[in-house]
Amino acid sequence: RGYSNPWLVGVSLFATRTSTISYLSMPGEALGKGPGMLATIAALPLVYLVVAYVLIPVYMQQRVTSAYELLEAKLGVGIRLLGACLFLVLRLVWMALLIHLSAKALAVMAGLPPEWIPVIVLFTGLVAVVYTSIGGLRAVVVTDFFQTILLFGGALLVIATVTARLDGWQWIPTSWHPHWDDQPFFSWDPQTRVSTVGTIVSMFVWFVCTAGGDQTAVQRYMATTDVAAARRAAAAHLGVSAIVTLTLFLVGMALLGYVTARPDELPTQMTREAAADFVFPWYISNRLPIGISGLVVSAMFAAAMSS
Repeated sequence: RGYSNPWLVGVSLFATRTSTISYLSMPGEALGKGPGMLATIAALPLVYLVVAYVLIPVYMQQRVTSAYELLEAKLGVGIRLLGACLFLVLRLVWMALLIHLSAKALAVMAGLPPEWIPVIVLFTGLVAVVYTSIGGLRAVVVTDFFQTILLFGGALLVIATVTARLDGWQWIPTSWHPHWDDQPFFSWDPQTRVSTVGTIVSMFVWFVCTAGGDQTAVQRYMATTDVAAARRAAAAHLGVSAIVTLTLFLVGMALLGYVTARPDELPTQMTREAAADFVFPWYISNRLPIGISGLVVSAMFAAAMSS
């Protein structure tokens, strides 16, 4: 019998795919490069159609435990082992990088010396392994839900404090900032960093491939009761992704408005153009009230653990 709440399963799927790196870099992308990242939202309805009506029925019909069981059925055990090993290598390298960078950011924001980074890494991994081993997938799904609330709430707190400090919604941009990238609708030029069509295609391919071939996704779809429930989980995952992407974009716009209105507050080595990814953690450490900053740091810590 599958897990009874597909909406929580969908939120869990979002949480495990949203890392601290994403949490910090998405506002930095909006602040430093412009609104092109919003095009990712346009890809999500197309992703849902393919995942919900092409991929999910196949997996739910087979009721596999692992995504790679289908490889064994069609191509043999050797290909199954190859797919599983590639997945494990990918996730181990990704998690190592993610937890290290998260620990580094948390150490800076907490005012701890670099010697504390291994301790934070150890604590993060230990807690995540313990509650996963004891509670299984149900524990992971429930904790992912609360971690997502922290993640989303932390972003809202930043928007609220910037709005209060600037006496209203003055941070909302009314024109294209000079330091933003040229972001055309479509371009054949390989030197064009971002285009609307390119972003949509990239996100479509990424979401569909990971939904169909990544064990973290297949595992959660298999935790639901039937095809309809799995589709609701996919809808919840993509819906939360759209909401959080828009919210983190607004965080970037709010921070851009703040540092534009008060450029003298930024450290001398930090500029909105060259160090956009560091403005968000700087604001968390130096401009949020005590207590609120702790909640946002908790959100970042939660993003690392959920991944």
